[in-house]
Amino acid sequence: MRLTAGWLAQWLAQGDYCSIALGENCLVLDSQTETEEIPFDDWDGAIDVHRGVLWGSFELTSADQEYCWTVHGLPWQQCKAFANMLLEAYRNWAQGRVEKLDNLLPEMLKRIDSYAEAEGYLRESSHRQLHRYLDNALASTGLTRELAGSFRPLAFEKVEPWLEGNEEWVEEANSQWLEKETEKWSSWFDKFESSPLNPSQREAVLINQDHNLVLAGAGTGKTSVLVARAAYLIANQQCQPEEILMLAFGRKAAEEMSERLGAKVSDRIKVATFHSLGTQIIKAVESEMPSVSPVTLDEKERAKWIAQVLTEQWETAASAKRWQKHLTQWRIPGFKAENSMEKQAKSEQLAAWVWRHIELIGQRGANKSQLVESIEKHDNESARARMKSELALLWPCYRAYEQHLKANKQIDFNTMIQRATEYVKEGKFMPPWQFVMVDEYQDISPHRLALIEALCHAGGKDNRPTLFAVGDDWQAIYRFAGADVNLTTGFEQRFGASHITELDTTYRFNSMIGEVANAFIQQNPNQLKKGLTSFKKQKRKAVTLLCQDLIDQELAQLASQQKGEVTTLLLGRNNNQRPEKLKQWQEKWPHLGINFMTCHASKGREADFVFVLDVNRGVFPAPDRDTGLAACLQARGESFTDAEERRLFYVALTRAKKHVWVCAEPQKPSTFVNELIDDGYPVMNKIKRVKAKQK
Repeated sequence: MRLTAGWLAQWLAQGDYCSIALGENCLVLDSQTETEEIPFDDWDGAIDVHRGVLWGSFELTSADQEYCWTVHGLPWQQCKAFANMLLEAYRNWAQGRVEKLDNLLPEMLKRIDSYAEAEGYLRESSHRQLHRYLDNALASTGLTRELAGSFRPLAFEKVEPWLEGNEEWVEEANSQWLEKETEKWSSWFDKFESSPLNPSQREAVLINQDHNLVLAGAGTGKTSVLVARAAYLIANQQCQPEEILMLAFGRKAAEEMSERLGAKVSDRIKVATFHSLGTQIIKAVESEMPSVSPVTLDEKERAKWIAQVLTEQWETAASAKRWQKHLTQWRIPGFKAENSMEKQAKSEQLAAWVWRHIELIGQRGANKSQLVESIEKHDNESARARMKSELALLWPCYRAYEQHLKANKQIDFNTMIQRATEYVKEGKFMPPWQFVMVDEYQDISPHRLALIEALCHAGGKDNRPTLFAVGDDWQAIYRFAGADVNLTTGFEQRFGASHITELDTTYRFNSMIGEVANAFIQQNPNQLKKGLTSFKKQKRKAVTLLCQDLIDQELAQLASQQKGEVTTLLLGRNNNQRPEKLKQWQEKWPHLGINFMTCHASKGREADFVFVLDVNRGVFPAPDRDTGLAACLQARGESFTDAEERRLFYVALTRAKKHVWVCAEPQKPSTFVNELIDDGYPVMNKIKRVKAKQK
């Protein structure tokens, strides 16, 4: 059925549509040069009929009101009847779809009300689920939004915003909920710890997005937040104590957390290290405890085993030759040519170097040819030869380790976590926890992350555990152990539905240490930007640049000023910086509480006063960290120069509560010291830099 303009009308209306016909669930428009089909889905179902001097015309509008089609020159006598016929065809087409819409609308409106009126924080997963249901329901009717809105305008006025997302409404609703919930629990937050929780800590405790990351800078009270979060979930009846899993990295940290939770919340909360969790999962599936190798657990056993492996290698001519050839070009930590073979094999530094690589190779889970392929693709072309040479030395050690585990029917921590992860993924272990809480998230390795992801994806889509991770990308300093700072900086990209809260007040260091440390760490644009203010305000500078040989005098002056007991940390980039006079200083000024440790070991510690030792060129930042095999095995390096060393220096600075001394030699201060001087940081400069004498 078609209505067409006469030849004269077509000639006068050149370029416009001059014919209209009814197709199968569509309109067909013709001009002198083209044909266009308009599906009923794209038409709003109305026709404006206009009468001209000689002929009539049809005007049709798209369902979304964005487009208009006009058919000119139609014989007026037939226009109304033809338009009615088209409208009747449209109504017949639409009737079945509208009936289906009418059947679905009550449930659509019910689900909207259920979500919008729900008590508690509105999670993104629930929001997505609602949006997905509404979208699918409408699609099943065969109607567009515009058509559904035209047929049922009152009902669709409520539905349409949710089809668009309605994110602003959700954000405002969550903001109002947070305000009310904060007020409701105000007195509880005031009394939970010895000091009231601050606003950012309260927000971190309350918000219950699908996944939550709390950026907890140095001294911001992350442990208080973790404990308060667990207590709130139980007090607010969101879960039972047995439904909370608290993961800590070290055994000591787990014990301290368990003790604190037991005293303030409940002793039924599961507190575990990743290793003890892996043991529990494997035991639940295999019905017996996994046998963990003493080489993994005991440092003495490990040192003994590594010494034996190295000795056996060096007794083989081909292997000994490989080591000798390597040492003519590159250094190996702890290897000294003048030492006997027996003494060499027992070197703590050498054993640590070998063990570190064994663990990194184990974490990669790759065979030798795959590792060689990774080396060939490494960005640092000049380092590839050294990487291959180190792999040739270390692969036999790794194979010996694998054979040792197999012969003794034992596993190590890497294997344990991998096996536990597979059991969770395969559904052989169903986690009983609804809330997974992770401390020191920035230090997480890909293996540990895989286990967390498996736990958080276990169960049905509507009943998955919530992740609550607490960490600080500013303090991510364990790349050498397999950690990857990108797991923190890319948290939202990895987990999707997430909320990030910043703890914005530190109770450890004063504002003048904060001015230096916070500005220093944020020179790296890849670190997450956040405001970290100090609770303790002062105007007197609290960072001093000191000549290394004046530490004696500075300690003597400090000792004369301190009447009571204090704590003093001497921090070195590694153990080589341990002062020869340490014992003498400890005996001379016992009230200063002097102790030495490496910057890495100081993580999580604090002291009244801190001396960062030997911040010299070639020492701190440490050179040549990314030239050996470890650079290929670790998480991908960062583009910003000395990124991790900068974070390590930040950690060292922020161990101090009252004052920190950065010690260097005037002839060779490091780039970090030069930056503090040249860029105008608020420091007291007692170093007069001098140029090294030319030989």
